[in-house]
Amino acid sequence: MPSHRRAFTGILEPATAAEPGQIDDHLVSLLQPTSLAAEQYRTVRLHIETLHRERGLKLIAISSPSRGDGKTLSAINLAGALAQAPDAKVVLVEVDVRHPGVGQYLGLSAARGLSSFLLDQSTAVESVIERPSGVGFAVVVAGPASSMPYELLKSPRLTALFAALRERFDYVVVDTPPVLPFPDVGILRDVVDGFLLVVRANRTPREMVRDSVATIGQPRVLGVVFNDDERTAVEVNGDAAGWRSYLKPLGGARAA
Repeated sequence: MPSHRRAFTGILEPATAAEPGQIDDHLVSLLQPTSLAAEQYRTVRLHIETLHRERGLKLIAISSPSRGDGKTLSAINLAGALAQAPDAKVVLVEVDVRHPGVGQYLGLSAARGLSSFLLDQSTAVESVIERPSGVGFAVVVAGPASSMPYELLKSPRLTALFAALRERFDYVVVDTPPVLPFPDVGILRDVVDGFLLVVRANRTPREMVRDSVATIGQPRVLGVVFNDDERTAVEVNGDAAGWRSYLKPLGGARAA
């Protein structure tokens, strides 16, 4: 791995999510775009924009070795940071149909979404794309949780959806299931352009990080975000809601 580290403020998933119609306080890229915490997400944005320009990267998957590493909030904040660029068209797609959370964090209804599109051949792409006011990017929530997520994600309609979103948007940020507990990433790694792997510093074992990179395939790992380094807390709305973290870019991501 390259020794260079890009500073980044990661935020862990809170115990409770936003009320319907309300955005979670931890989404600093949306609520406090000029804050120090939001500025660190723009460091990740710069890394992604460089890969977009140099390699044509469009579909960025956000995953983690296990649950609780902060991947979902990292995905939402990254989408918000990318959407701050003038004229950038960004969509966030929640593919974690086992444990959906994007709708809760953004205060959106989960009655219809990805699972609806994959199950119903008559559902059009536009009907599952939400454009919440004040967010700056479009959203496809997971929809109702599925009892057969692996089979659901194997649907050719998922590939068709990604192809359609490539045509409509500059960046497609994909919130995926965690790598190690489930086989879902094995389906997704061949239909996205690369992964950011979110891990918790001082908690996620090195073996889990190595196993996750091996499962994804190192050429497809764009970087590893080390989240929750308690040495320097960042305050959000007066509370220590974020921690100093780092993004280690890795080389070799596949171009779109």
